[in-house]
Formats: sequence, structure tokens, C-alpha cells
Amino acid sequence: MSTDSNTPHTALQRHLSSSQISMIALSGALGTGLFLGAGSTISYAGPSIIISYALAGFLALAVVWALAELVSAHPVPGGHGAIANKYLGKFGGYITRWNYTITLLTAVGAEVTASATYLQYWFPNLHLGVGTVLCSLFIIVLNLTSVRFYGSSEYWFSLIKVTAIVVFILLGLSLILFGFPGNQPAIGFANFTSHQGFAPYGITGIFLAICMAVFSFGGVESVSVTAAESENPQRDIPRAAKTMIWRLFIFYIAALAVIIALQPWTQTVANAGQAAASPFVKVLDTVNIPGTGHVMNAVLIIAALSAANGCLYAASRMVHSLSLDGMAPRFAARTSASGTPRYAVMLCALCFFVASAIAIWNPGNAFMSLYGCATVGVLVTWALIMLTHLRFRKIHQQSGLPTPPARMWGWPVVNIVVIISTLAIFIALRTLLPVTWSAGIPYLILLFASYAVLAKVKQLPNAELTTH
Repeated sequence: MSTDSNTPHTALQRHLSSSQISMIALSGALGTGLFLGAGSTISYAGPSIIISYALAGFLALAVVWALAELVSAHPVPGGHGAIANKYLGKFGGYITRWNYTITLLTAVGAEVTASATYLQYWFPNLHLGVGTVLCSLFIIVLNLTSVRFYGSSEYWFSLIKVTAIVVFILLGLSLILFGFPGNQPAIGFANFTSHQGFAPYGITGIFLAICMAVFSFGGVESVSVTAAESENPQRDIPRAAKTMIWRLFIFYIAALAVIIALQPWTQTVANAGQAAASPFVKVLDTVNIPGTGHVMNAVLIIAALSAANGCLYAASRMVHSLSLDGMAPRFAARTSASGTPRYAVMLCALCFFVASAIAIWNPGNAFMSLYGCATVGVLVTWALIMLTHLRFRKIHQQSGLPTPPARMWGWPVVNIVVIISTLAIFIALRTLLPVTWSAGIPYLILLFASYAVLAKVKQLPNAELTTH
């Protein structure tokens, strides 16, 4: 990375505490994919969606530990993207960072669109486009503040949604095992096997649901981006990776199990994609506990805005890193006195115009269109991370360098399994979400072509990893 990354006007500042990094890492993958997308995903596998999420979670686990190893050795601005620049070359660094940035910005669009969808639970006449614009403005303002304020706000946002999920799971288990006094008897687990059985579509359904579940775990990569602003990255990043992944397993698996037990999965699927159709809200409304549906809807709005907040944060840091290496507009490298890359944030904020335009033009399919496009980016990101880790580990072993604080087990077999899995999922998405191919293939072609054009018109600096 170019040496001017340490000048007063381009340097990030290490103001994120260990607890804030843990919450930011968790927040990135705890958003719309679970709260809203689960309704659509259940349609592919029924109750066996639990197996699908567990298997998708294992892929995410491998990616997270590869990231932890990479970033604990190189806690630099740009996270895994900047590291790819060193180990995969300029082309690899360019593709990794720009793909991840575009993926994050697409995910931001999905999250703010979901936020506007949740608002329609209270305001049925609110146009999805108007709600998307309002939510977008809120997220932009948050990201223009100092990183210390961002870390604090994201910590509390994440804590609210984590607490809400825990309460939802405990309340659900109470209703399943004991019922609700004066309301209804214990529901039990009959819904796991009713309505065509536990796995109504067999192994095929479980695999197809894995393809859809990948988006839910997209965002785990944000743990690497915080390294450049961590007070102690060698300690904090491995710790955040470890706590994040087991929490995600518990939250996803337990929450989905409660949803399936409380109401027939066919009922959950019947309303998927409609304005007030989050399985969490619908389940609480179904069991007739006064006011809980409204409380949960408020939490869902916070959760979606929090995920959007985290995605815009990570995207702006990637653009900042690209700018330092001459692969993005130069002005995006500049930071404020508090270390916030405000120009990069404003450049990334252009994605909100796209999301708002889609929501206004095609409100019925806005979320699923963005969902599908973001999933392609997640698959490419995971494959590139595992390729970077393959090269990183090989060079470290040959050079006899010290072992990083975090270390992924199963190299290189795990890397190869994840890469093959991402390719298989992408192929399957051609049928599940046609937009992933109709938009994804042209997108990848343009991404590769853009590097060829950039490399031809300007001299790119050599890959260096400079901390600050």
C-alpha cells in the first residue's frame, strides 16, 4: 500500500474497542437475511432449513477463520482486500476490494429496502421508495460522524437486536414447551413433521436452501475491515471471529427452530415477501401476545438499519484503501480530523440512489432483486478470501515466518472445499434466482474489464502492507 496512507489527511485512527469490534462483526451478518429473507428460504426446504443454515454456517466459519489468520498477521486498512493485493497481485487486490465494495453497497440497498418494508407494518400507505429514501439519509448521517461515535452507536444497535433475538427464542421455547397462561396450551414440536414431513423436498431442497442461506451469512467478512481501526487488532480480531461465529450459529438455528415450531412452515411461506411478512413479527402476532408484534417490528427496523450501517462502514473503508492504491478516485483517500473517510462515505452513498430508484420503479421485487445480486458478490468474496489464504499460508510456511495469533484448521483442504462449494452454489442460483446470472455475469465481465482499462491508462503502485 502506498506510503501516504500514514499522512495526517489519509490515516484512519484506532478508536474501536474490543467489545465494539465484536458487535460490529456480529452485526454485519445478523440482519435482513435472517429477519426477512428466512420466510422465502424456508419455502425450499421446509423444517429442514435448519440443516441448510448449519451447513451454510460451516462455510462461513471457514471464511471467518481464514480472515482472522490473515488480518491478525496484517492489520492494515482495507482488511482482506489489501492483503489480497499483496498475495494475489494488483489484479487480485483490485477485484477483491471492488467486488466486496459493490457487494456491500448492494446489501446496503437490500437492508434499507427491508427497513422501509418493515415501516409499512405501521404505515401501510407509505410508498416503499419514500421509506427507502428516509432510511438511506439516516444511515448516511451516521457514517459521516467520527469512528468512535460510529462504534458506540453500532454497539448499541447490535446489542438491541441480539437481546431481541434472545428474548424471542426464550419466549418461543416457553410457548413451545409450556404454553401461555390463559391463552393457549403448549404448542410442542408437531410442526416439524406436519405438512409433508421434516424434509418435504428431500436432499435437493436442503441444497437449494443452502444457496439462499449464503446471503444471511454474508457480512462476516466485516471483521477484517475493522482491523485498521482496532485498538489491538492482534487480540481483538481473533476474539471477535471466535465469538461471532458461535453466536451466529445459536441465533440462526435456534430462531429458525422456534419459527418452525410456532406455526406451520407452509403458513410462513404463504406470506413471504409481503410488507409485514417477517416470520418474527407474524409468529408473535399469531400467538396473540398483545403488543409483542409491534415491539418486534421496531427491533427489525433497528436490525436492518444496523446491518446497513455496518455495510456502508465497511464499503467506505474499502474505497479508502482502493484510493490509497490508486484504484479509486484520489479524493476518497482523505479523512477528517477524527479519522473518518467522509469522501469515501459520500462516494459509497451513491448506492442509496440506486436502491431508492429500484424501490420506486419496482417495489414488489426490489428486495429479492437486491438480495440475489448481493449473493453473487458474497460467493465471489468468499472464494477470493480462500484463494488469498491459500497463497498466504504457502508463503508463510516456505519463509518460516512466525505463526499468526489466529490459525485456520484444515488448510488447504478446507480452502478447496469452500471454493468448490461457492462455484456449485452459483451454478444452482441460475434456476433459483435468475437475476444472479442475468446481472451477475455482465457485472463480473465489467469488473475484470475495468481493471484492464485502469492498468493500461495509469501506473499502479506496487503492493505493500502498511499499518498506521
